[in-house]
Amino acid sequence: AVYINQIRNNNQVHLWAMDRWAVDEDRDGAFLVLPLKNDVETVVGVVGVDTLLSSNPTQFLPHEISFIQNVVRQLSSGFSFLDARHKFSRTLVSLLETIPRKESAVLAASCYVVEPVPHVQSGPKSPDAPGEFVLRHTMSLNPKTGIVETMTGANRETIRRSDTTFRYIEEKAPDNANMDGKSCEPQVDADETKTAIPDNVRDYLFTCLDKREVVQNRAYGTDHLAMCVEDKLGVPIFVIDLDTGKDKTKILKPAQIKSVRILLNKMVMVFGQLLEEVSTDEKKYNSDWEKSLPDDLRFALRFEKMILDDLKRRMSNMDVGALSEIKSYKEPPAIIGTVIQVVMLLLGICAEEELQEWSNIKTHLNSELLKKLAAFDPLGKDTKVDIHKANDRLKGLTATEVKKGGSMPTYLLYQWIIDVISIIRVGEATR
Repeated sequence: AVYINQIRNNNQVHLWAMDRWAVDEDRDGAFLVLPLKNDVETVVGVVGVDTLLSSNPTQFLPHEISFIQNVVRQLSSGFSFLDARHKFSRTLVSLLETIPRKESAVLAASCYVVEPVPHVQSGPKSPDAPGEFVLRHTMSLNPKTGIVETMTGANRETIRRSDTTFRYIEEKAPDNANMDGKSCEPQVDADETKTAIPDNVRDYLFTCLDKREVVQNRAYGTDHLAMCVEDKLGVPIFVIDLDTGKDKTKILKPAQIKSVRILLNKMVMVFGQLLEEVSTDEKKYNSDWEKSLPDDLRFALRFEKMILDDLKRRMSNMDVGALSEIKSYKEPPAIIGTVIQVVMLLLGICAEEELQEWSNIKTHLNSELLKKLAAFDPLGKDTKVDIHKANDRLKGLTATEVKKGGSMPTYLLYQWIIDVISIIRVGEATR
């Protein structure tokens, strides 16, 4: 800490806002500077306080200095948490974008941060009672735009277990309802004028949190699936709420739930790596390409790469025989043809003007193609891919359409395309 009791006569102090001197030419004041430190006592910033604008400028009294020191100490203790939350926010965006990409039945997704509440009326009544929590709505995937929106200000909803108020609505719910507590309304039957819907229809979020298990529920006219995300110590950190819409046939099956859980587990791994870095103040790079990236994008890309690597392991079971069906087509179905064209474009095997000749394309459906798929690095220095051309050819093609209209190899190739495009898109933000 640095304390200067007379600023005006000290030539080591320079005020950038010179109008502060204009209040009174004869006025003087004191200046106190305190360091902001992280968990490992590394200085990450400073806090400066002066008395120049005080109506009775004076020196800091001992109890005032002690008070300011305590405030700065509290700021320092929260710095690591805020730093980790900022760095991890981009990874959460990647997660919410990836889930519908892998499981197209998911129309919307929301992320709630779990925060403990030690002293509330609905909290523990005995030492053996479980801890109480609130859920803070931090992010949502907009089903209409496909964009992940960060909840801030008035839009950042807080859900408490004790919330039991009723809301009355007269309009029908939108087709693509989500869990944004304001814009999403329940469906009203034609012969009803009003419907009373309790806010606690979202008790399934707390049921998921309490039992630490997957909970399915119908709320606001759509089917929802809640999953709790825990850290390595079993402490809940997030609740993910997936909206599969009004069609009950779209409810996620066990295999699909397992697929989502794998994504969440990968996110927890990345989150643990981030917390370890923050707590030790030592950066650990998994690859050379990470060294030039800001931390938020570094962890987001690490998560995306883990997903692609997992897909590559699944694709390693493919052999030339898996491509033989595709190769046997004289003219392939439109969906299969589109997927193969984009693969050739991303790998640089065929120029764009050659993509219309199927007889030329299918000569490349061989073991060499499988090797190139496995070796392809979207973040490699020599990788030059125009993802906009790839997106133009896909023309909004969805995983569901590919799964229905193509073979399993085609579906895996489509997933490879989407994962590669996602990684390159995130990586472009660093250039």
